[in-house]
Amino acid sequence: MLPRQIVGWRASPKFPFMRPIRALLPALRHQPPSAMAREVAWRLWKPYRAARLQSAIQRGEFELSFRQVPYYQPDLPAAAAARYEIVAYADLICSGQFPLLGYATAHLGFPPAWNRDFVTGFEWEHLPAAEVMPVVRQNGSDVKTPWELSRLQFLPVLIKAHLLTGAPRYRHAAIDLVSDWQAKNPVGIGVNWTLAMESALRGMSLCFTLSLMQPLLPAEEAWGAGLTRLIWQHLLYTESRIEFSHLIRGNHYLGNLAGLHCMATFLDGPGMERRRQQYRRRIEQEIFRHVYSDGGDYEASFSYHLLVLQMFTSSYLLMRADRHPVTPAFTDRLKGMFDYLAELADKDGRVPHVGDSDDGRVELLATDLRQMLSLPLERRDSLLVPGYIALGDALFDLGVEGDPADAAWHGLRPEPRAAERSRVAVFSRSGVAIARKDVAEVVFCAIPNGIHGAGSHSHNDKLSLLVRLGGWELLCDSGTCFYTRDPQLRNQFRSTAAHNTIVIDGAEQNDINPGHKFTFCIGNQAAVTAIELVETSDQIHLCASHSGYSRLGVEHHRCVSLRRGGIAIDDILEGTGSHSLEIFWHLPSTWRIEQMEKDGFEIAGPQNVCLTVDSELELQLSHQPVPISRTYGGALEKGTRLRIAGSGRFPCTIRTHINW
Repeated sequence: MLPRQIVGWRASPKFPFMRPIRALLPALRHQPPSAMAREVAWRLWKPYRAARLQSAIQRGEFELSFRQVPYYQPDLPAAAAARYEIVAYADLICSGQFPLLGYATAHLGFPPAWNRDFVTGFEWEHLPAAEVMPVVRQNGSDVKTPWELSRLQFLPVLIKAHLLTGAPRYRHAAIDLVSDWQAKNPVGIGVNWTLAMESALRGMSLCFTLSLMQPLLPAEEAWGAGLTRLIWQHLLYTESRIEFSHLIRGNHYLGNLAGLHCMATFLDGPGMERRRQQYRRRIEQEIFRHVYSDGGDYEASFSYHLLVLQMFTSSYLLMRADRHPVTPAFTDRLKGMFDYLAELADKDGRVPHVGDSDDGRVELLATDLRQMLSLPLERRDSLLVPGYIALGDALFDLGVEGDPADAAWHGLRPEPRAAERSRVAVFSRSGVAIARKDVAEVVFCAIPNGIHGAGSHSHNDKLSLLVRLGGWELLCDSGTCFYTRDPQLRNQFRSTAAHNTIVIDGAEQNDINPGHKFTFCIGNQAAVTAIELVETSDQIHLCASHSGYSRLGVEHHRCVSLRRGGIAIDDILEGTGSHSLEIFWHLPSTWRIEQMEKDGFEIAGPQNVCLTVDSELELQLSHQPVPISRTYGGALEKGTRLRIAGSGRFPCTIRTHINW
């Protein structure tokens, strides 16, 4: 029987990161009346639906069993390529040490405290979820810390270690951790039940763990029945809190669907086949809302593209394992997502950071484990994903190469081949172009604001430019750092000045409200044009513009020309009157300023580079140290920011040359 505290649930607790209604009004104004009417009807019906589902959990009726769906078909000899990482990571978990990409390995004990931010020591109350609200306390804590721990994504790694070594202690550790989590987090009680996305992702981890453990040993059968019941409770709880809207939907709702589809696939009993069909259909429909026709996710973030790709891919693998035919349209759009990711990546499988990044995963990747075990914090990168690119290659024959260790757990083997890189690829709907010539790679970003202007993960990075030379990143994005732990730092990392673009009159491209309620809000002033491509035998030209400064009477056009031995960037500022401008360029720690002249910088690193500036305006050049974030949690690399500032009458043009 469930604790009586469950009766204290509210039918629809306030979503912890709910954006103020006035921040959503611009997006809502464009909604048709029919969508608004459906939303009102859904909001009126949702509490009754939630109460009915929660009542089912309270009654404790349970006639379900666990299905042996071959989601995993491990090719253990191939998976052994990551044996060291899997076993070493599992050993840390068994000793009470819990690694996260953006944090030093935390000594939390075995079992850990599940509702504590281990950075500040703050602990959320053991109360019904609605009474824990708000979960963001503005005291330096970060609710993502207990949430990340309670996604339980280390559990499948423990069982993989058991399968690779035969050692029973990993299996026992997983059983003990699940039992402890269940005892200390009764359904609906505590911070780890405050968000449907968390219960959905945790439900997936529980399913993957129990699947890898099949067949259970006789002594484990009672525990397995209890875990099956816990998965059922997660399914009903996620349904009762589902983060659906007829108006604005992001990765949270998709995460709900992926989790519900996964749990319904692994459960057998009354109502499960209906749920499987329902959630398969919704996932196949949702990809066309979430993903542009060119394969890019619509939340304006490369990190969230990866997270969403994992959600759709896990669903796709489950459909295949359950012998459910997948529609060709869904498959084509999913392949497009992998193509997009592979084009963004360098030869090592490293994707640049653009937009928000919180290191979110559906399953931990072999490269994640490798970094947490062997790299210092400042050198880790949550978008180093060669294994996931290789999984896409094994599924869809992308023509790229990567680490086969992740694909091996699904019985897939990517074909070994030399990677073929496109000379130029333009994703016009997503607002991204990648151009390559000789040793140089350029990523040019004219990305629309996320979710058609209503997204919460956009940065002020319009017309930002990222550059790699000989595989080394020369111009980089500043990253994210974290969300709620320090709102001022959060705003600093998503500001225009944190990106390789231009600030006019000290203004932001999109407004940023400094109030703590607006941590997940950003304005929608900066509309972008489609990237124009002109390609000749010896040069590649990319051009776009944005309207973020139209309120100042200014429009920013940028044209990038890539040729042998150099890049030219023309910033054309249309307007009238006098204005100030600042151009920013961000360098990672592999490069240093050797010398600064009146018209440019000499940069030393893997290659010698000159960055010079031409303009009719009088410009002042300077540089300063800045933090660069490549993981979520405050691990920072020491980078350098170049600042080129001036003022004068517009229109004007500034030309920047990068030569090597």
